[in-house]
Amino acid sequence: MELHLPTLLLACAAMMGLSAAVLGLTGLTQRVYRGHPWWVAATWGATLGVALESLRDAAPGVSLVAHLLLLQWPIVVLTGLRRFDARLPLPFKPALDAGLLGLAAVAVLVLDIRNGGAGDAATAYALAAGLLHLYVAVVLLSVAPQPRVPALRLVGALFMLLGVVLLARTWLPLDTQAAQAVRQHALTHALACVAFAFLALHATYERTEKDLRESRRKLKVLANLDMLTQVPNRRHFQELARRALDRDPPGSAAVVMFDIDHFKQINDNWGHAVGDRALRLLSRCLQEVLRQHDVSGRRGGDEFALLLPRTQAQDAMLVAQRIVSRVQHLAQGQQMPAISLSFGVVQMRGEDDVDAALRRADQALYEAKRQGRGCAVLAEGDEDEPVYSESRPLGLTPN
Repeated sequence: MELHLPTLLLACAAMMGLSAAVLGLTGLTQRVYRGHPWWVAATWGATLGVALESLRDAAPGVSLVAHLLLLQWPIVVLTGLRRFDARLPLPFKPALDAGLLGLAAVAVLVLDIRNGGAGDAATAYALAAGLLHLYVAVVLLSVAPQPRVPALRLVGALFMLLGVVLLARTWLPLDTQAAQAVRQHALTHALACVAFAFLALHATYERTEKDLRESRRKLKVLANLDMLTQVPNRRHFQELARRALDRDPPGSAAVVMFDIDHFKQINDNWGHAVGDRALRLLSRCLQEVLRQHDVSGRRGGDEFALLLPRTQAQDAMLVAQRIVSRVQHLAQGQQMPAISLSFGVVQMRGEDDVDAALRRADQALYEAKRQGRGCAVLAEGDEDEPVYSESRPLGLTPN
């Protein structure tokens, strides 16, 4: 038992219309991307084309309009894919897409007028539509798998299948099996539209999810890094330091606090732009001098902190010397004043946490300031009764 052909066509049109409506509703209620309206328009056009096919017996002239509406579907979908993500490396130019669609439409139009909608015109339509679908399939399948649009190759396979089916229709004896060809074409288009709607929604949601993950990653970077110097900020330094201490034996790390001597005078006399350049130069030196597992951070203003795992305090004093030497080397020839640094160094003890060690290092830093700046001071003993070493001069002596 076979369905009445117009009824079957209307049922297929209803399936396609539902797909178009879902796509359209998604565009109205959810975040979508630039190509989405093109997909909606293409699907509604194809839906109208199949619906008009159901009227071919009552109004034979509508068959040409139906064919033209169905011809546009693969190319308009491809146009939407090109706009969906401008970074997709799709081959060929949009002008070629439009040119092929225009050429196919003219060929179908001319043959329909010449043959009055007879079998040759229908065969020409099937041939033109099949080739357009295969062209879109080649465009989509010729690119490597895209993590931003994982469904791209599935869409290409869908168009490849539909193109093969349409080309196979050209071999049917249309004078005796026209109804069968129309049924086949309508069902194929309906199923393809439904499948494409699911793939389009999947691509949209997948890209939204990827964009959200990327946004979260950027926000995390913004929350963890000092934007001027690109080193960890105060909060993130604390986190990284605690993780580093958990990996090593207690008391095996050294903590260093340091700042730029007379930094306020640099800002006042040379301007804040020069002060910012000095801070960026200092952070660059840290990246070049420190080991990969060392932890650095900007505490605020011109004050920085270092956690040096598996390092003795005397070795940390040598690290301070290397930082100063590198700063002075990079500052040569630049339009900025001579930069000197003061350091406070402590050895972590078994009962120390990060905050306690930083407080003792801060005391040593103030002692370095008191002893004349441009030097490093090692603090031992308790926070309440610190014992300071004699300062070790480092590079230039501040004015």
